[in-house]
Amino acid sequence: MNKQTKQRLRHIRDATEVNMKHKQDLARNSVERHERAHVQIKSEVMENRQIDYKRHMTCLL
Repeated sequence: MNKQTKQRLRHIRDATEVNMKHKQDLARNSVERHERAHVQIKSEVMENRQIDYKRHMTCLL
């Protein structure tokens, strides 16, 4: 292999690693965002004092 081929392969390898890290970050952020949304919905529903959600929606407890 000549010098240019080695350099090209090194760049491809580095780009692949960066892309994998980016993919993992996106997946982790998506899971964290979903958990935060669930907590937010739960707090908003439980804040409504007009209806007793605790009796009807046991999944929120």
